[in-house]
Order: sequence, then C-alpha cells, then structure tokens
Amino acid sequence: MSKTSSKSSNPWIYVVKNEDGHLVPYAPYDREKFEELPVNKLLRVNIVQQRNAPRHRLYRVILRLVVKNTDLFVSEDSLHKTLLVGCGVVEPVLKVHILPGAEDDGEIIMVPSSTAYDAMDEDVFKAYFDKAMGIVESNIIPGIDLSLLLKEAKAEANWKEEKEAA
Repeated sequence: MSKTSSKSSNPWIYVVKNEDGHLVPYAPYDREKFEELPVNKLLRVNIVQQRNAPRHRLYRVILRLVVKNTDLFVSEDSLHKTLLVGCGVVEPVLKVHILPGAEDDGEIIMVPSSTAYDAMDEDVFKAYFDKAMGIVESNIIPGIDLSLLLKEAKAEANWKEEKEAA
C-alpha cells in the first residue's frame, strides 16, 4: 500500500480471480465492503498483488469489530489514530499559526504516524499490533476476552495460521 493510497477514505477490498475470470470478494469483510460499491458507476481500481501481510489485515478487521461494538469511536480510522498515539507511533510537528502573536507558535505536538508497509516492517508491526491489542483489552474495552476477539477477527479476515509467521 502506498502512502497516497493508505490516506484514502476508500476501503481496501481484497479479491481473487475465480476460474470464470471474475474478481470476487476474498472474505466476509470484503463481501460487506463490496456490496457498498455503487452499481453501474465507473470505478478506478488499482490492481496490486498483495504481499503476505495477514497480520495487517487482521488488525484492520479488529478495528472494524471494536468500532462496531463500542460507542467510543466514529470510525476505524479514529480508533487507529488513537492506538497509534497510545503506542507511541507518532511524528513531531511544529505548530504554527497564520495569525501573528499566537501564544502556542513554535510548540511541538505529536501526531499519529503510519503503519503503512513502507513505514513499518513486519517485526515492528507485530510489536505494535501486540501493544495495540493490550490497549484495546485494558483501556478501550476493559475486560474483553482478547482471545475471543481475535477468533472472531480471524474468521472475518479469512486468517490462515500458516501465514502467521510470514
């Protein structure tokens, strides 16, 4: 996923080409997002053969499940940004105002960074994933059985255990 694509509000939908030559949704999550696409409208599609990244996929499905089951976040992206900040995955930004004399000019603030493939390798992402799951379990939905959440998310993401080590 390129940096430009990762900032898009459009959903990533994984598809596979079937024997008839048609692209079909890969998993239940993809079918749900696919159904939301407009009918008889021209769509731009970027065909990229996905690298082996099941953990990233699982993470995105977990975000969706947590947002669906809490009233704390308006979107998967807002939860994602919260987890990035909570895990310390941030970038410093110099705060400036257009109006002269603003009191907080020159203040450095931290903004969420990225988990894009070009921003994080698998080892760093795995550590982030584990820490983010700890925040979900302890702060966002205290007392949740994380193993049940992971089990549901793995079913939604069509998780393959042999890919986990990849």
